[in-house]
Amino acid sequence: MTAFHPPLPLRLETPAAWAEAAIADPEALLSDHAHCEKKAALQALNFIPSFADTPRSAVLLARLAEEELNHHRRVLEALQTFGWTLRADAGNAYAQALHKLASKGLLDRLLISALIEARSCERLWLLERAGADHPALGSAPWLAFLLELERCEAGHALGYRSLAEDRFGDAVSARLDWWLDREAEVIRNLPWRSAVH
Repeated sequence: MTAFHPPLPLRLETPAAWAEAAIADPEALLSDHAHCEKKAALQALNFIPSFADTPRSAVLLARLAEEELNHHRRVLEALQTFGWTLRADAGNAYAQALHKLASKGLLDRLLISALIEARSCERLWLLERAGADHPALGSAPWLAFLLELERCEAGHALGYRSLAEDRFGDAVSARLDWWLDREAEVIRNLPWRSAVH
């Protein structure tokens, strides 16, 4: 199995205990992911007015939203295929904690989106590693489905970082450095559950 190279230099690796909690209840994991993909699509759409003066960026965001919505549909279809139901949205304490720390408007919102996507990518990779360690799990259809999305999450993280750099230039590096420390603190203080975040 190849080593994981996160799209952003995350400061804290998720412990294996998270993967164990996620694997214990795949129906909850897929339900949470469906809700996350829907929110990600809406977030991308909500960014578009901020880039009305930059058509290339607005189109990129529209494509990103389209891809997130496609993932939302595919997760719903997967739940149906596996005979599971979409559970109620339990909320996302991780994203909520990050947004409570935001103070610099659009720049912070873009960097938070980049971090959420990077953390999603890392979590999906951890599931892949858990599948490699447990052959029976590695062949589970629900796991194979989730792993298809890992590279997309990485691309989204890089896309949001690129949008931030295009708009805010040199200010991004120092602010991202600050956010990487805050994101690690948030991760350190959250309990593990069968959810992507």
